[in-house]
Amino acid sequence: MANHQEIQQLQAFARVDGAIVALLWTLSFACLVGFFHSPSSLYGIGWFVLGAYSLVHAAMKLRKFRDDVLGGKISFRRAYGYSILTYLYAALLFAVAQYLYFQFLDNGFLVSQYSLQASSPQMQEMMKLYGLTEQDIRFMLENIAALRPIDIALQFFSTNLMLGVFVSLPVALVMRKG
Repeated sequence: MANHQEIQQLQAFARVDGAIVALLWTLSFACLVGFFHSPSSLYGIGWFVLGAYSLVHAAMKLRKFRDDVLGGKISFRRAYGYSILTYLYAALLFAVAQYLYFQFLDNGFLVSQYSLQASSPQMQEMMKLYGLTEQDIRFMLENIAALRPIDIALQFFSTNLMLGVFVSLPVALVMRKG
């Protein structure tokens, strides 16, 4: 059983690592927005690479915590807790960044881009394969457009937190040692 000081130490390291993951997610999101502005640019690659690297980076930071701070030993429970806390802090900070973006910078840009994508002939054909009508698509886009910045940020927060919970399982299994 971990004592209070060990728990505080775990939380402190997870906070710092969560801030780094949030920064990577924010840069990845900026690349996504940049990609919508300039589809033929390298922003699309940056969006994917930064997003994927954030997961690898979080696992590497857990390994560093295990090896450098805990002397090379960590239980599954502690590794899982550390990883979940890292993603919790990252999701919170990223939600703040997204709220600020949608509140002050977006002005409906991303929703309009999604509308353009949804109205493309290829997307219309794919939607029909899924049994969606044009009215369904219009209804879906109207609902997205009606979301407030805080709603969008909270939706991304919950999605990112769930991602962290699921990704943390295999990472903790691999990183446990001792």
